[in-house]
Order: sequence, then structure tokens, then C-alpha cells
Amino acid sequence: MQKENKTFIFKILSFFLSIFLVFLLIEIYVREIVDDGLNLDIEMLKYANSLKIISKNEAVGIEHKKNIEKKLMNVNIKLNSQGFRNNIDIDIEKKKILMLGDSMTLGWGSIETFSTHLEKNINQDIQVLNAGIGNTNTYMQINNFFTNFVKYDFDVIILNFFINDFENVKIKNVNFIEKNFYSYTYIKNIMYKILIKLSLIDNWENFYKKTFADDKFVKKSLNEIIKLNNYCTQNNILLIINNIPELRDLINYKFSSETQIIKNFSKENDIIFIDSYDILKNHAEETLWVSNEDSHANDKAHLLISKFLENKLEGKIN
Repeated sequence: MQKENKTFIFKILSFFLSIFLVFLLIEIYVREIVDDGLNLDIEMLKYANSLKIISKNEAVGIEHKKNIEKKLMNVNIKLNSQGFRNNIDIDIEKKKILMLGDSMTLGWGSIETFSTHLEKNINQDIQVLNAGIGNTNTYMQINNFFTNFVKYDFDVIILNFFINDFENVKIKNVNFIEKNFYSYTYIKNIMYKILIKLSLIDNWENFYKKTFADDKFVKKSLNEIIKLNNYCTQNNILLIINNIPELRDLINYKFSSETQIIKNFSKENDIIFIDSYDILKNHAEETLWVSNEDSHANDKAHLLISKFLENKLEGKIN
């Protein structure tokens, strides 16, 4: 009987050891072969682990760490002592433009962002601060401003809106496996793609459209924009909403009706609305992407957006 028990225990241990070795081999494969510095999902995991922290303020959700640099998508992202993606800290002597937004504003995968281009070209006495944070929505971005940046004296605030910025983002503490095993992210992404092909979950187009169907959270987000607009009006700050389009299928653009909602809202509340789609629509969409697997705006797209913003800001900053 004792011998049978030992045999059973040995088989159980062997089984779990085999499973562990299989996952270990997959992890080694992902780290050594798949992780080429350009895998979107793995790079996003590195971004979350290295540059972001969960905010103490639930409404903010996510904040950037400070005084830190990390290579992501083969591009160095440097955060200054205020958490902006800027090489230097705030210059109190200069006029200042604040860029609020998500990973499109951050400049995911881009060496120079529309913020850096704009700062170089607009006026040497104007500093442009990039407060873009990936995986955040409009509600979180505005609350981040009121929590961390309202103390600074801005002359212009540009709220850069992307189609998923009304998504009701849920922030959670990830477990050890989710945080440290690249293979978990890799396998999860494969399963995600399979489920999309089987139409068991929404593709990117349907997902984005459904964010606008969440009336309660959309209203909550719009109220936050009104709050920001009231603050800007009271403090003589120019507020601009800049729509950044989804860069897939620009010719047959699928989100015109959603963009119109933001445009109408802006008009109703006397907020300047501009649409970067106007300068991007005539370019082949693939030439604007970071990579074939990542439709974030690349360096070319950021340069185009910066020229668009420069034109729209002409004569608006005294």
C-alpha cells in the first residue's frame, strides 16, 4: 500500500513537473524568438511594468512614473520629473501647451511625437508638455490633469481624442504570472485573435463603436470635458479638442458618426474642435503605421499632425 502511494505521488509530481517544463520552454521561446522589440502586446506589457503605476486616485487610474527611461518598440521613451514625455522639465519662464491623450499622444513607437515637432516649430518661447498615457480614456486624462498638473500655468490645453477614449477602462492589480510571464501575454493574444475570427468576441471596429453605446459612461466623460472647459474659461486657458482618427481604412472611414458626436458637443459648449483626419486622409494608411501589426501613428503621421496643429494654433497664443 505504501509503495502504491509513493508511485501515485511520483506520478502526480511528474505530471506537474512536465507542465512546468512545457511552460518554461514556451517562455524561453517567447523571450528569445518572439520578443524582437516590436511585438505590440509584449511591448505593452513592458510599458505597464516599467513606466506606469496605479494611481492612488481611482478616477486617474494610471499615472506615469517619473525620471525614468525605457526602450519600447525600439524607441526610447523618456519621462521627466513631472511624468511628461519630455527631455527637460517644465520651464516656468515659457508659455506652455499641455497635450492630454492616450498612447497616440504619448507617441507609442515614434521617435519624435507631434508634441516635440510642434515645440520645435511653433515658437522658441513656447514649451509643449506631453502628458499622453497609454491605455487611458478621456475621463482618466482630465482627472490626471486636475490631480497632478493643475498646479502648472498652462496657456493652451489640447485634449487629443481617439475613438476608444470613451472606453470604460477597468484598472486592476495583475497577478505574478500576468506581470512577469511574456508567454501568458503571447498565448492570450493568440486566443484573442482566434475568438475574433470565430466571431465570439468583437473585432476592433465593433469594439470601438460599442464604447459610444455606453451612454452612462459617455455622459460621465462629456461632463468631465465640461468641467475642464469651465476651468479653462475661468483661468483664461485656450481649450482645443483634437480628434485623432483610427488609422485603419482611412478611405472608407468607419467612425464619422462618432466623430460628429464630439464635434457637435464641442460646438454646443463653445470648445474649439479640430480634426487631424483632414491632414491624414489623403495618405496611404500603411505609411502612417508604426508597423504592419501596429496601427499607432508613426513618425510620418506625427509630423503631419504637428503641422496641422501648428496651422490651427497660428495667432491663438499671445
